[in-house]
Amino acid sequence: MNEKELFAKNLKAARKKAGLSQTALAEKISYSSKAISKWESGVSIPPSEILPLIARILDTDLNSLFDFREEAGYFLGIDGGGTKTKFMLKNQNGDIINELTLGASNPTSVGIDACCELFYNGIKEICKDIPLGKVSIFIGAAGCGITTNKNAVYQRLTPLNPSSLTVSSDAENIIAAGLKNENGVIAIMGTGSVIFVSIDSIHKRIGGYGHFIGDTFSASEIGRACLEAVFSELDKSGEKTVLTKKITDEKGTDVSKILNDMYNEGKTYMAALSHYVFEAAKEGDSVAKQIIDNNINKFAKLLLSALSLLPKDKKYPIVLAGGITHYKDFFLEKLKKKITAENLEDIKVLDEEPVEGAVLMAMKSKENKNA
Repeated sequence: MNEKELFAKNLKAARKKAGLSQTALAEKISYSSKAISKWESGVSIPPSEILPLIARILDTDLNSLFDFREEAGYFLGIDGGGTKTKFMLKNQNGDIINELTLGASNPTSVGIDACCELFYNGIKEICKDIPLGKVSIFIGAAGCGITTNKNAVYQRLTPLNPSSLTVSSDAENIIAAGLKNENGVIAIMGTGSVIFVSIDSIHKRIGGYGHFIGDTFSASEIGRACLEAVFSELDKSGEKTVLTKKITDEKGTDVSKILNDMYNEGKTYMAALSHYVFEAAKEGDSVAKQIIDNNINKFAKLLLSALSLLPKDKKYPIVLAGGITHYKDFFLEKLKKKITAENLEDIKVLDEEPVEGAVLMAMKSKENKNA
């Protein structure tokens, strides 16, 4: 579709939306209906001096009249995080055209300017010679669940004029990758944790209230419990545990320094200790095993609550995602035994990268646009 044909398409759509016939529009701008017909047939484009008047009459603007976005034939998913950002471009047949990995893009940590620059450069690089007017883009990024960040990213990238552009949180990528836009439960078990129940594309959030209240079965919660156990042993009020040696070997025996670092760095500090709990459990440490079992029991209750929100006439999957799932051998079977709801299909670990979910959301954005 050339420039004249695209303009013709936009003009015709704007005229019809305004409820005007070709003759009515012609009268308002003192041109003939034959001229309007030529413009809408792609034969010619109006003289530049008349364009502002046409835009004003049709209650639109020049950017919209010359918005040469086409039907999306390519779908770009972007999964932005605190350490890396993945881009995946697919065609309408689902074939991967290109992939790209860049650095951190969370605007709350790198700043909105650096975040937008990374997205902008990444989009230009991965699309290369593909016209952006043919690309539907979905960005699911950490920090973009915050409205101000989301709006800022959208506004900065709109001048690229993709076929469609959506900006949201990185949780959307995981939900889409895990549930494929179907109903079910997704549990994200990373530095923090949160559960989403997806019902007809509406997501109900359960848990995930932050490490002060307790992100059940997250790396930060397991690390917090680890420190609690270590301090209890050092105080002679708790059981002996190999966790104490593991932590003091790394952090030293100065409890005040450990506490100072913990409060300064917050959940990131605690999350970095979680692997010691799984190591200790593997070695047979009873305290480490109890930390894991306590989290299994609490998480099972949250998952049962999530399932209770779904209709009982069908079975639904629970999909687990996030860094803690790397230790699934320590908890998955136990968790399955705790959840016996009639509408549970299965509990499984996400086996796709979140960026795949972002691509699915880009495809869904096209469907919504055409609906």
